[in-house]
Amino acid sequence: MTNPDTVLILAAHGSSHPGARTALEGFAARVRSAAQASRVLLAYTAVSRTGGHHPSRYPGCGLEDVLAGLGGEGPLDLRVQSLHVIAGDEFDRMCETLAAFSTARGAGLAVSGPLLSGPGDAPGVARALLESFGTAEKSSAAGGSAPQACVLMGHGTTHDAQELYRILARELNGACARTRLGVLEAADPDDPLSIHAIARDLAASGVRAARLIPFLTVAGRHAHKDLAGDQPGSWKSVLLRHGITSMPDLAGLVEREAFARLWLERACASEG
Repeated sequence: MTNPDTVLILAAHGSSHPGARTALEGFAARVRSAAQASRVLLAYTAVSRTGGHHPSRYPGCGLEDVLAGLGGEGPLDLRVQSLHVIAGDEFDRMCETLAAFSTARGAGLAVSGPLLSGPGDAPGVARALLESFGTAEKSSAAGGSAPQACVLMGHGTTHDAQELYRILARELNGACARTRLGVLEAADPDDPLSIHAIARDLAASGVRAARLIPFLTVAGRHAHKDLAGDQPGSWKSVLLRHGITSMPDLAGLVEREAFARLWLERACASEG
């Protein structure tokens, strides 16, 4: 009996930002050097062929394109490592696509979930964040007596998985009083996950400086424009209106060793 072709797909939201693409390719190369799969492929799960909200400049890298390129003959064992942050709508759609492909192709399928697949993942992710960024107290000690905050921007969603951001935010705030996690979308101005609520809260506590960090797989358009841009609606500008100057730290999670190591371990474990 022929041994199945074992293929490991790294499934990420994707980005048209060149630096984000480079970061994902660099991580994929790291996985290839450690994994036992015959092939390790990178696939975007938010590619638009019609110039929609998330267009990609890299044709053929969408999940459906990658699956179509696997061929239709011989046994196939498909392993998928999600590089998404939460198990939201996009992750659900990805799983539906994979399940349909597996059924039609007669392929084995195993999917390893995002960073935050459920509430139980929050403590580990919080520890990895604090390992990556330190605490606000440590940061302020190096920069003077004025308290400094760490402000992280997640994407946000209308999916029930939004609650996972809230759980993680509480974990982080409990570990470091001046660390805040907010989301770009699906939060009104009075929601604790909103940058407006975060800015008011930090300013009231005497914070005058903040380190801006994307809680995103890669630092693409959202990080460079919505987080650290100069336009009036950016998080940098909102904080400045509250008397808080910002120091952007624009690297995605896949570029942070604690998270790269976590995803690498999960990807290799999915082969077992």
